[in-house]
Amino acid sequence: MPESSESLERRRADLLNEVAERLEDQNHRTRRQPRDANPSRARMRLLLIPAFAIFIFIQFGSRAGAPLGVHAAFTPGDGTSFAGPRVFRNGVEESIRLAPGDVVGATSGSGSTLELGGGRLALEPGARAAVASLMPPRVRMIGGRAHVSGRLRVVTAHGILDLESGSADLTLGDQGLTVTLRVGEASLISPDGQFELVPGKAHRSQ
Repeated sequence: MPESSESLERRRADLLNEVAERLEDQNHRTRRQPRDANPSRARMRLLLIPAFAIFIFIQFGSRAGAPLGVHAAFTPGDGTSFAGPRVFRNGVEESIRLAPGDVVGATSGSGSTLELGGGRLALEPGARAAVASLMPPRVRMIGGRAHVSGRLRVVTAHGILDLESGSADLTLGDQGLTVTLRVGEASLISPDGQFELVPGKAHRSQ
């Protein structure tokens, strides 16, 4: 059974406290070293301990599905949708926590939404997407039509949408990628270069 958010937060807090205690202990031992101690070795230890702590924390958070507080989840809509091997019909009461690599999609109905960090990707029937990474928050659009809002990077085979704020419509198919910014600020990176999007104007990338 997945851990509750309260349990995950307690584990994160315990990990941070342990890291802080190790750093403090290392500082005390460094100050107590004799004058002829190897200064290069001492500096190396001071560099390696924080680096190792960051590595452990990222790995811990990745397994928990939300490193550094990033939230990734899928909420099924009122039709049929899926998250990995799980299929949902007529929605569910709670969202499903996701991890990098998880593929989600909607086959019918509306309201199926992928949430990642400060962004949301609302999937139309036939659309599929995957969590590309949690840090930084990044979604990989596989195909179909979707509406993106908030702040999110959406990677496709035909271009990359960087939505800083607002909302935009995406259509990804055999003919390429079409992006229409509704409101806000966004840019599109494509084989032709990088472009600032203009609200109300469709931008295509093949």
